[in-house]
Amino acid sequence: MEKKLIFLDVDGTLTLPDGNASSKVQEAIRQVQKNGHEVFLCTGRSYAGTRPLLPIGFDGIICSAGGYIEVHGQKIFETSLLDEDIQKAREVFDQHHVLYNLETNYMTFQDETMNYEFVKHRLKEGENLNSELQRLLNEQKEHFNIHPLKEYDENPIPVQKICFMCETEDQLVEPKRVLSDKFHFVIHEIFSQDVINGEIILKETDKGTAVQKVCEYLNIPIENTIAFGDSMNDCAMIQACGRGVVMSNGSEELKQYGDAICESVQEDGIYHELHRLGLF
Repeated sequence: MEKKLIFLDVDGTLTLPDGNASSKVQEAIRQVQKNGHEVFLCTGRSYAGTRPLLPIGFDGIICSAGGYIEVHGQKIFETSLLDEDIQKAREVFDQHHVLYNLETNYMTFQDETMNYEFVKHRLKEGENLNSELQRLLNEQKEHFNIHPLKEYDENPIPVQKICFMCETEDQLVEPKRVLSDKFHFVIHEIFSQDVINGEIILKETDKGTAVQKVCEYLNIPIENTIAFGDSMNDCAMIQACGRGVVMSNGSEELKQYGDAICESVQEDGIYHELHRLGLF
């Protein structure tokens, strides 16, 4: 069999709600690598946000939805938002009471309100809210190296991506009008019922173009690629790869673009699909 490049989204695809990949999926990754194929993370997370997963052992990493690419430990691509575009986005989000963060390779700048919104949906009914909430907040800050927005204002560094949260679609009407000439707006429909969560991604930079860059660097035909994803920020990757696989727990809209639907992340979907494809 010709060498395949396998691209895995992280949250909701590779990792369970607790943030870990199952032992079964990790074993599948090792087996397909042993058989001569290569496995890449392809995530909207910043580089810092991938650190807990790196011990699994990947052949490369695509971070910030294509804003940073590393192959065999070598950086092959990096881009960042223009200062004036960051300022424009912050102003229009502030005007319409949209929460946002600024993601860089090694840290994320966001305030406590957004920290809370990211973790509150992980609380289970009946848990000690105060102690469990603090644990989750501390865990999130450590994993994603989160700092207050004021630290960015004091010492700006290159930003790869901006995520946002709001309560209603109406809050996004003006931000979309102002920013859509340069950015794709991606909404994560499976994040929470209580809040609209999404991100803005530079139009020339997405997971699909990142996959193409990896293929060109390794001189592998894009037909020999397989992508696994669950949300609409995976759409460009699912469409670009030779085979696009959507998790059964994924976005209903994304499923329209996939070549196959595999079992959910809780059911080790990556493991089963890689086995069905004869990769191990």
